[in-house]
Amino acid sequence: MGPSLPGGALFGFWQAAYHRFGQWHARGGAQGLTDALLVRLAGLGVEVRCSSPVARVEAPGGAVQAVVTEDGDRLATSAVVTTVNPRTVLLDLLDPPLGGRDAADIGAVRRGNVVQALVHVATDRLPPYPGSRLGDWNGLQSYLDDIEVLRRAWVESEAGLLPEDLPMYAFTTSALDPTLAPPGQHTVYLACPAAPFQVRGGWESCRERFVERALDTVEERAPGFRSSMVGVHAWTPDRMQAEGRWPGAHPMHLDIALDQLGFFRPTPRLAGHRAPIAGLYLSGAGTAPSGGVSGTPGRLAARALLADQG
Repeated sequence: MGPSLPGGALFGFWQAAYHRFGQWHARGGAQGLTDALLVRLAGLGVEVRCSSPVARVEAPGGAVQAVVTEDGDRLATSAVVTTVNPRTVLLDLLDPPLGGRDAADIGAVRRGNVVQALVHVATDRLPPYPGSRLGDWNGLQSYLDDIEVLRRAWVESEAGLLPEDLPMYAFTTSALDPTLAPPGQHTVYLACPAAPFQVRGGWESCRERFVERALDTVEERAPGFRSSMVGVHAWTPDRMQAEGRWPGAHPMHLDIALDQLGFFRPTPRLAGHRAPIAGLYLSGAGTAPSGGVSGTPGRLAARALLADQG
């Protein structure tokens, strides 16, 4: 949410909470969490299929019967837990698709044009901030000198423009987790929280300009940063949608406005993680209470399934 929207101050407190209580991630990064989950699932005798996109969830008569993958495999089942965008599940994958009031409600959830754009940088040292002290690289570093910069960037991105002044965060988690990079090397994760999903001219034509602006933003605050770089990779919204299959490149699936959070997410009638289809359960970033790597939506969906199964 932008700072001019109702409830926007909530996210100012959210950022402050990071500094008060810290942030957490799996040792080794996101892959470390995935690896740990796979070990746990293997211990439970679970079969895991990777690179098997789902084409449809068959639910004739209002009850789940099977999942069909894009390569044609049909997996008979009476229960399905999804973690993809709930609107995609209910309106695109469900066969037959959802109808009635719930379909109208889920079809009306909002997903704006403002998303994130990222630049991943491999370096031979941490950003050399002048006058830095031990611990300054723990957590995130925010490059925002004026709230007006963030407000203006939000307005420009919603209009499909690449902001003139980029608000940026830097995450230097390799300062705390040495498994993320070779000895003597570091990872710097740059995030612009107010970038356009659809940008005038397309991301292919402005990706390099975005990357250069992002790197300049760090260089201004940490002179010599550019000379420390050994690799750069841009993870822009067009790539997020194409490679990550995120509709609208939205990592939270839908906007995290006050009327789409908690018991209102994705809609008040669907916030209990049960779809109006017997055996279909909704989880993931687009469900209650919100997105982010917390495990809470999955826990709540699992509890709903277990309760229904007695």
